[in-house]
Amino acid sequence: MSTKSIRGAVISTDGKFRSTVAESLNGDGNAGIDVQFEVVVPFVKISHGHLEELRYVDPEVIFLDLEENPDLGCKLATFLTESHPERKLIATGGESSPEFLMKAMQAGVSEYLPKPVEPEALAGAIGRVRRKIGNGRGGEGRTPGELLAFFAAKGGAGSTTVATNLAIQIHRLTGKKTVVVDLDLELGEIALFLGVEPQFNFVDLARNFHRMDAGLLASFIECHASGVHVLSAPYQPEKAEAVKGDQIRQILQFLKRHYDYVVVDTSNSFTPRTLATFEQADEIFLVANVDLPSLRNIQRCQHLLDRMSQGGRDVKLIVNRHQPENDITLDDVEQALGLDVYWTLPNDYEAVIYSINTGRPVLLDEKCAYSHELQALGAKIAGLPGAVPQKRGWLSRSVDRVRTMLGLEEDESEESLMLPPAYAGGEPV
Repeated sequence: MSTKSIRGAVISTDGKFRSTVAESLNGDGNAGIDVQFEVVVPFVKISHGHLEELRYVDPEVIFLDLEENPDLGCKLATFLTESHPERKLIATGGESSPEFLMKAMQAGVSEYLPKPVEPEALAGAIGRVRRKIGNGRGGEGRTPGELLAFFAAKGGAGSTTVATNLAIQIHRLTGKKTVVVDLDLELGEIALFLGVEPQFNFVDLARNFHRMDAGLLASFIECHASGVHVLSAPYQPEKAEAVKGDQIRQILQFLKRHYDYVVVDTSNSFTPRTLATFEQADEIFLVANVDLPSLRNIQRCQHLLDRMSQGGRDVKLIVNRHQPENDITLDDVEQALGLDVYWTLPNDYEAVIYSINTGRPVLLDEKCAYSHELQALGAKIAGLPGAVPQKRGWLSRSVDRVRTMLGLEEDESEESLMLPPAYAGGEPV
């Protein structure tokens, strides 16, 4: 655990309880929590000044006495955890029925001790909370990870295919901890594309974020066979309403502290959730097809993309399902949008639809031109220019496909694309 001092506060009118807390914190084995503020007035007399002082101190753990007014105390607990989701509450009180304990837990209480509080019980609760805070700080000493946001110019443009496969490729190349997040909360299909059946989803994580730490995060994550972690969208679209833009910001910041790469597939509409994702992104990848609806949609949201660029975030255009013989050329696209084409991915409907229907990433199809380009793009994004092959033209790709159909190409085993055994469990060992 980090040796950094943990900021603490006490809210209680009970002098005996405050003394027990002080004695426990001064005892052997419990050093490290520094109580920087005490509120000793009843809940109804807590003023704006008290709340401002709490906000300034920003305590990581609060000792909260609910005995005086349990219902109002639970409302205060909810406020304290919603304003700082990683904050831990150690509560006490006279009420200890199962119904009340459930209410206290839903309000964000991590530990509850009935009165009179025994020093040994309080010491145990403090130890457990300190360990949780230490686990949650696991990412504090490291540089925040990179967040890559993928946004489709219109439905069906292929951003989910691009995002999921690139997450796998980046993890394969770097060996770094990578999570792919489905933020199309109404109709996201990342779990389907990767062939996983998640037990929990992003909405479940959001509902429990007030008590989230590194250990609890792991229980909401699915691990794909490639080693990439998956945080899926809910199966029921109506659950998306429970997640607001501010929650998205907090959760993405949390994920960046625990992963080297956070790959986010957004919805194809400018909801507050999508805009919050853009604000947290290091790079925004705009996935589009070369057709008039896609180009028109990009033009319509050009001012928003410009705003993101001015905020220091790169907006990069990926042309998916590119066909060089198309009436609209790449030069036409760049002139119409004022954006350079960052990368093109060829049109390979059969390989991609087979991948989607089987839940097997198209990246594993070594004989597929689409897979080749994804691998090269992933290398470029990961900052490994030496791993990027020279981009080939349409004729070269066509010749490769004919050679494959005729059986003239060397057979390359699928295993050559799988992760080394060291990464089979999901994280480097």
